[in-house]
Parts: sequence; structure tokens; C-alpha cells
Amino acid sequence: MSSLFKNSHELRQHLKEHPSLTPPGMSLGNLLLECGVITPSQLEKALNHQHEHPELGRLGQVLLELKMISAERLGLTLAQQLGIAQVSLENFDIPPECVKLVPESLARRYLVVPLMLDGERLIVASPDPTHCELLHLLGFVTGKPVEAVLANANEVEQAISRLYASATAHELPENEASEQSLSLHRIKQLAEDPPTVRFVDSLLEEAISRRASDIHLRPGEHDVVILLRIDGVLLEIRRVKHSNLSAIVSRIKIIGGMNIAERRLPQDGRHMVRQGERTIDLRLSIMPTVHGESVVIRILDTRQSLKTLDQIGFNGRDVERFRDLISHNQGIVLVTGPTGSGKSTTLYAALNGIKSSGVNIITVEDPVEYQIDGIRQIQVKPQIGYTFARALRHILRHDPDVIMVGEIRDQETAMMATESALTGHLVLSTLHTNSAATTITRLLEIGIAPYLLNASLLGVLAQRLVRRNCPHCLVEEEVSAHVRSTLGLSRDEPFYVGSGCEHCRNLGFAGRVAAYELLEVTPALRALIEPSVSAQSIEQQAIHDGMRPLTQSALQLARDKLIPLNEVYRVRLE
Repeated sequence: MSSLFKNSHELRQHLKEHPSLTPPGMSLGNLLLECGVITPSQLEKALNHQHEHPELGRLGQVLLELKMISAERLGLTLAQQLGIAQVSLENFDIPPECVKLVPESLARRYLVVPLMLDGERLIVASPDPTHCELLHLLGFVTGKPVEAVLANANEVEQAISRLYASATAHELPENEASEQSLSLHRIKQLAEDPPTVRFVDSLLEEAISRRASDIHLRPGEHDVVILLRIDGVLLEIRRVKHSNLSAIVSRIKIIGGMNIAERRLPQDGRHMVRQGERTIDLRLSIMPTVHGESVVIRILDTRQSLKTLDQIGFNGRDVERFRDLISHNQGIVLVTGPTGSGKSTTLYAALNGIKSSGVNIITVEDPVEYQIDGIRQIQVKPQIGYTFARALRHILRHDPDVIMVGEIRDQETAMMATESALTGHLVLSTLHTNSAATTITRLLEIGIAPYLLNASLLGVLAQRLVRRNCPHCLVEEEVSAHVRSTLGLSRDEPFYVGSGCEHCRNLGFAGRVAAYELLEVTPALRALIEPSVSAQSIEQQAIHDGMRPLTQSALQLARDKLIPLNEVYRVRLE
């Protein structure tokens, strides 16, 4: 098995002993056939698929797309059979002058990273080091002989974003004058400067490739901190000089369709990004602070966020219970939880499941987060009086079978949703409450009559998102006695947590999963819905009817080693 080189010193030592990194070429298909990794019929199918879908590019990518081979097995086969050196790019020391040799557009298009110069020879890292045409192209562009080593595709993507953003940051135009004294002409100059454009584009590319949900630009007194929210956690990725802030914010305002001359008031904007076959929606928010304008960019990636009900994290029994609730032709199903708990993702998963059954679905949202084919989606505009309640009145004349209301915020919207459910429509919506039981008492408090709620409510799903352990670096978790005592656990029950490794970028977690409680409104529970009913009485009845409380749902995930116990403690419901 070939060695994994983690820095330039190790790779240089290897180069002294092995002057040629890339052996004489053999086609990838023939190599995989020789190794017994794929069969002749699989190769023929892959080649036909490649011919029909040229946008997929190289054969290796086609094999991955068809799930005939894993990325790890593909890389391992190449490294072992061809004796190609493997590198880890996580902490590889790549000199800036080397990065400048390969244009960023070429690096992103072909997934290649310039690593180092060995004399006159340029060494690059690629997920496919047998790509002879790429090596010839790089040789033509750089004017140097080029040889390739093997690197993980995700690491290459992340290295490209990191390296080219850092290289561009040094070239950003600086503004030493006061922001308030900038002329409109100077603002436009800053925003259209090529390094500014490249920096913002690289930042967006990096955030999307790392599955970030938000980008934060947080100005301080002396510098600007750039952070990404990944799996619910804000991670600092770099800092830039405070004098670069005007250029970056001006560029963001332009792509978001905002007023670049306005620096005293908050502004919101929107921008669409195309990445291959994907369209990614960006929601931009800019607010003035004492140290300059702060920016948050919400990334709405349909591919990452549009899931099926099976992918949400429900167990087998509960996914069938939830499917049963949304199969009714009338009634209300609510999904509750705080901001960022995955409510919209669950509702979209439900709509995706329903839309195949030949029904007319209309949504009214603020804002429309993901556009789904086959569903009519309406954006409310409160500034002109087009509210959820007013939109609902018009929707009812549009012959809907299923209505999704983005959020029930007030009595008027709640009444319209209830009346819609009673007149033969299935209504899906969200509400900001802590638990499933308190959702019922909250609706009673805002003025929904008990008899209306009794007749219309089908069920409530309360959920939270918890960070999933990285499966590659599990170690036993050290849990404080206070946490165990609060959750009623014994002192010797083991729990596990990710310690951090190259697979999870040393974070210890990889993705998130839902912890939830699903309340079904049974006849016994309906009998309890009265003005004076307590949430505790409703919860006790729901548990008796088969609801597993959210805390117990999260605890089961921890016992299955999927999440750490501290995540259970964080989202527990008292």
C-alpha cells in the first residue's frame, strides 16, 4: 500500500527515490478490469452512460455516479496498482507562488491543486492523476513539465477554495478613508476590482463545497472575521484587514441587487448561483454596526436540503405514522420547533411525498426557500398588505387539495388555516413552540376555539437538529455527573463522541439528524382539548397513546452511538 504524504518535505524525500511519479499510462477502465474491481459488462454500461451524459466528464466520475465503485476504492486502486504517491491536503504547505501558476478557473474545472515545484517540474494533486490530457494542458498553461499525485476529491475542492481565497485576499483593494466619505464612483471601483470579484466568488464556492448553511462577515475594530455555519456550528475560516471590508461589502451588495451607496440602513437581497446542474439560492442580509457593515448570507442548496421522509431521521414506525397523518384529505398537521430546527426541510419532504399522488398543492411562504416542480408557490409581501391570511383567502378559490402555510404567526392566520382544514383541505404549517403538547395550548391561547381545534388538528411533530458523530473517530465520551443526573442515567452507561479526524476536518461530527416527538390526536386526546387543559395533561395522554418524548428520542440516538450525550442534554425538554 502506498504511503500518504502530509507535507512537502515528505513528498520531496519520495521524489528523490522515485524520480517519476506517474507511470506510463493505462486507461482507467482497463486498469479496474485487471484489478477485478469492475466487470466487463459494468465497464460497457459506464462507457455508454458517459457517451450519453458527457457533462459527467471522466470515466471515474461516471463510475462513481452509477455507484459501481466508491471514491475510496477508486483512489486506492490507482495508488496501489500504479504506484502513484498519495497526499493529504489537510495541512500540506503549499507556497503562494506555486498557486499563481495555475488559474483558479482551470483548478476548479478540472479539480487540480498545484502543490510544489521540484526543480523545473510542477507537482499537482488530483483525484484522477491518470488524466493525461489535463497534464498536457497544465504543461501548456504553466510552461513546465507537470506530474500528478493522488488526493481525495473533497480535500482538493476545499484546498482550492482555501488557497485561491487566501491568494486573492492579499490582492484586495484597501480603503484607508472613512467609509462614510467614500464617493459612489469609488464604491463601484472597489466592487468591480477583479481581486474583489474573485474573493467573493471563492468565498461562495468554499461555503457551498463545505455544505455551509450561512456565511458571516463580522467586522471588528481591527479586522473582519469570516465564519461558516456548518451543521449548526459557526467556524472561523479566515480574517481579512478591516480596510478590505468596503470592497467586499460593495461587491456583495451589487450581486444582491442592493443600493451600494446606502451604508446607514439594513438591506436585504437575493442572488442565484449556478454550480453544474444545481441552482443555489443565496439570501443576503447587511446590517450597519459600530465597526462597519456586517453581512450574513444564507445558502439554500436544494440538493442538500430537499430530502425524503426516510432521510429526515425518523425510525421506521414513526415515518409510517407521519405518512399516515399527511395522507388525510383534510385536517391540520403542524411541525414545531425553534428557528433552525429543520421544520421547513420536514415540510418539503412531506410535500415531495404527497405531490406524486396527483393532488393540487399550493404553498404560501415568507420567503419561498426551495422551488419544487409541480407545486405552485406564493411569496407573501407584508409591506403591501399581502399577508398569510390574505393569501389563504385567495388560495381557497384556486381549487387546492393541499395547502402549506409557511408559518402560523397570529390569530387571523391560525383561524384561516383551521377553517381551510374544516372545508376539505389538508393544511401543513409550522409554529414556534417548544414541544408537541404546548402547541395545542398555544393555539388555544391565541384564540382558536376548542371545538374547531378538536375537529381539525390531526397531529404535531416537534423536532430539533442534533449533530451526528463522525463514525470514523468514535471514542468514549466523558460525561459529567450533573448531565447524567439530569437525564436520569447510571454512572457506568457508556456514550460516544467523535474525537476529530481527517474525514470530519477534526470537528468530530458529520452532518445532523432529527430528534423529535410525534403527537397524534387520538379520540382520547381530543376529549382533553378544552380552554383550561394543561400541556402536562396533553403530554401524558400522548405518551399513553404511543408518543416517544423528544428527550427519549435523542437519548436513543446517543445509545446507538449516532450522537454524543451532550447533544441530548442540549436539546432536552423538561
